[in-house]
Amino acid sequence: MDIVHTYKGDLVVDLVAPDGSVYNLHNQTGGSADNIVQTYTVNASSEVANGAWKLRVQDRGPADVGYINAVKLTFP
Repeated sequence: MDIVHTYKGDLVVDLVAPDGSVYNLHNQTGGSADNIVQTYTVNASSEVANGAWKLRVQDRGPADVGYINAVKLTFP
């Protein structure tokens, strides 16, 4: 995942499975550091790979802006 943002401590990032299950990836950690460039491992073994997976990003802070630069999902 590559999210460009000037204050990553403002961000909450969730992976939402096709059945609506939510997997939290990032929850307002990292303080004033820039950007989230990280690989996350999620145990989604109970999920089907087919379907619409969504990345939900919430900016819970004032004033800063950002964007999703890249996301890649890999299923074993």
